[in-house]
Amino acid sequence: MPIIDENWKMKRRYNWYLKILRKCHKVRLRMLLLSNPISDSEIGQKIYNEKQFIIQVAFGGLGDHLIYSSLPELLWKQKGIKTFISNKSIFRSKAIRDFIWGLNPYVTFTNEKGWYSYKALKHNFPTLDGYFQNLLGLQADGLPKIYYKPNMIKQLRGRVIVDPSCGVTGKANGYFEPDFYKRFIQYIKDNGKNFVLITHLHSGTKKELQEMIIKEFQPDCFQVKTIQQLADALFSAKERYLLHSGAASLSAALKLESNIVNYIKPSTYYSFRYATNRHIHLL
Repeated sequence: MPIIDENWKMKRRYNWYLKILRKCHKVRLRMLLLSNPISDSEIGQKIYNEKQFIIQVAFGGLGDHLIYSSLPELLWKQKGIKTFISNKSIFRSKAIRDFIWGLNPYVTFTNEKGWYSYKALKHNFPTLDGYFQNLLGLQADGLPKIYYKPNMIKQLRGRVIVDPSCGVTGKANGYFEPDFYKRFIQYIKDNGKNFVLITHLHSGTKKELQEMIIKEFQPDCFQVKTIQQLADALFSAKERYLLHSGAASLSAALKLESNIVNYIKPSTYYSFRYATNRHIHLL
């Protein structure tokens, strides 16, 4: 099972070390993917003929896996098609594999290679989830699906939470820029008073921004150690301020309305623009 360690994610400023690791990731991915990929225009008919569907997720983040998470149950209940998850998928951590797929009663793991979106068709769906559901002829709400039942955290019940964490794609979204730090802090001053700051045990967070928030506001903090705890924190709060991250996708899977702070408008936003979330542009 290809696991990419979390520790490579947030090396400062997209430096040479991170560039090399990303190149290695791309080479490794090419070796794992099908040599003759199935185009999106063909995948629907193929799985209906074979009565099975093998998904191979090509990117390892929490949000990347949540994109596909609704499909297995929908395919089984609406089409009688069994879904398999390829062990050759990329998982940024074992925790993501276990949380998204290990808890899903509608999937089985396989060592075979599988489908990933290839030559995407033109569509008007705001998220990839909605596009995939439509591509396979499924009736659904365009949201991800999880099988974890969140628990209430007394410390966060009815509170406002701020989670400034993001993965390496945060660079493309402008989250690494000093100007974003200033704008985000000012926005929180104006809108997020008396909040709890969500911090993360793992290293895949925006540490510089987190430290600036602590220095500026000296807020109460709640440390998240697992994806389950992150789901619990999102569920417990009355209001959530997040970046484009796995937390934003997880919030949508929980059918919660969260405030997602945008800085610039690259195409990567629109793959995860869930209708349950409120999108705020700082530029």
